[in-house]
Amino acid sequence: MEVFLLLRDLAAVMMAALVMGFLFYRLKQPVIIGYLIGGLLVGPYGFRLVSDLHTIELFAELGVMLLMFALGVEFSLGELKPVRKVAVMGGSAQILLTVGISAVASQFFGLSLGAGILLGCMIALSSTIIVLKVLIERGEIDSAHGKALLGTLIVQDLSVVVMMVLMPNLTDPAQILGWPMLAALAKAAVFLVLVLWLGTKLFPEVIRKVATTRNKELFLLSAMLLCFGTAAASYLMGLSLALGAFIAGIVVSESDHSHQILADVRPLRDLFATLFFVSVGMLINPGFLVAHWQAVLGLVTAIILGKALLATVSAKIFGYSGRTAIAIGLGLAQIGEFSFVLAKMGEQQGVIDETLFALVLTGALVTIILTPLMMQSATPLYLALTRLPWVRAYKPKGPKAPLATAELAGFADHVVICGFGRVGSNLGEVLIRHNFPLLVIDSDQNVIQDLRRRGIPCMYGDSSNIDVLRHAYLPLARVLVVTLPDPVSCQLAVTNARQLNPKLEVLARAHRSADVAALYDLGADEVVQPEFEASVEVIRYTLGKVGVSSREIQRYTQLIRSGAYRQFQDNFDPQLVATLTEALGGADLVWVDVTETSPYCGQSLRDLDLRNLVGIAVLAIRRGGEVTPNPDANMPLLAGDALLVLGTS
Repeated sequence: MEVFLLLRDLAAVMMAALVMGFLFYRLKQPVIIGYLIGGLLVGPYGFRLVSDLHTIELFAELGVMLLMFALGVEFSLGELKPVRKVAVMGGSAQILLTVGISAVASQFFGLSLGAGILLGCMIALSSTIIVLKVLIERGEIDSAHGKALLGTLIVQDLSVVVMMVLMPNLTDPAQILGWPMLAALAKAAVFLVLVLWLGTKLFPEVIRKVATTRNKELFLLSAMLLCFGTAAASYLMGLSLALGAFIAGIVVSESDHSHQILADVRPLRDLFATLFFVSVGMLINPGFLVAHWQAVLGLVTAIILGKALLATVSAKIFGYSGRTAIAIGLGLAQIGEFSFVLAKMGEQQGVIDETLFALVLTGALVTIILTPLMMQSATPLYLALTRLPWVRAYKPKGPKAPLATAELAGFADHVVICGFGRVGSNLGEVLIRHNFPLLVIDSDQNVIQDLRRRGIPCMYGDSSNIDVLRHAYLPLARVLVVTLPDPVSCQLAVTNARQLNPKLEVLARAHRSADVAALYDLGADEVVQPEFEASVEVIRYTLGKVGVSSREIQRYTQLIRSGAYRQFQDNFDPQLVATLTEALGGADLVWVDVTETSPYCGQSLRDLDLRNLVGIAVLAIRRGGEVTPNPDANMPLLAGDALLVLGTS
């Protein structure tokens, strides 16, 4: 009977996670919100479909350990190097300031010092899962604010380890700044060194032996043994299970087999982490929100405004532009998934009571729901602020441009490259090799310094800002190439460039299919979308291998590009194409040009009677960039037309 009850509870939890997760996925919202609401529905404050909460919490504990284990495996100092200043220094300062402000404010709200510190720790953490998802969906993962956000989130996730070590000492105010706290840190340091030493000496050899068997089950078992065994050892030393799992992940990250271990562990991690988030959702009380809406509103407002302000100021201090700094601030203005872990640990150890626990959970849920909307509002907010008189009057010093405007005097017939990332730098190297004049605009100080050392004309600044573009001599430029890693910045750069020089040739890089039409509408002469261009090359190569002439391939690829990739976006049906190809048999589809000297000029298809004359059928006529399918028989042909004809070679 107990087994049946357990299976029933697990089925209810998974059904709630599946249904609500799928619903929020279709609504293009983070699925973690669906898991939390699913837990609310099946929990004690919902339909009460789960009878044994304790067992579900045990599974959730496994989810926490696997989350921390995967975090350790994925940890890489290399990811922090490009943004080490704003991530390490700025992120650490933001955490310490948040904790400090919360500790001081807690004294005015009747909370203990330990509860205030823990509340600050929970508020200081942001959601890596939510922010990463929004950045990917918006195509901003490689943007300046995207890189800074990911670096800061890594620092925040790592700070969870220290917070877990300090947690047991927060119940006694005398221990918070005393020897017990130092002893806990020393114990954690000794345990870390010991496990790392044993792991680097013993684990690589063990995993190598297991890998030689080529047995996936044994390989996964060895990784799970390290994760749970280290977690158990950590618990025996008075530390947390999650801390031990994280240290085990650090050991694995140094192994040659780390990528495969992460790939094998990820499904287990996702499954049990889902149980964790559902179990947290079971503790959310809608009645608490109704009864304490003022407190929830106050906490949510303090989190969003406080964290956004701290992160924005930090980004500005480290030299980021105003729009980028605002994007960073709004991206961090929520409570993260690891805050749930700390909240649960804090309640279990008596650091916070049920009321504060419920307040944090409710506030976290609200901030997570608002995150996509806040991140989308970064650019509109920046534009609104720049229209304010007192903001326009303020001229921040910022980093000095490595190339002064005076040094650009005499520039003409040059190529301006906005953004010197992977795409922009490849273009730049070709232009440099062929001695074409160019000017690079980039907001990465390291990139500018490197270009300056090489003697390449460059300017520091945000290319989407019209005041920066004014100094690039756009009225005298030949081409503007926009390769910024942020879709919104690309659109602003094209708009402002068109305003400064309506006749300038503008080439823009689109990140998403939806951006192609938008950039053309804003005035771009040519738009390149990397995924579509890859599709064009695949088509070109494949058609060549199946015997289509190079002339027809070139004509077809030109048609795709001249049509702004619409073939890839508007009701493209591969099955229809396959059926058509089969029906054609030995016939070919060929585009034929109508030249000025053609005797067909001025004649209609009815007059020519091409089907009876040469056995071909005219399927479409392309004229002035527009294609007319199944043309009328009375339609006269004009010079410059292209006919799509069907017939044998």
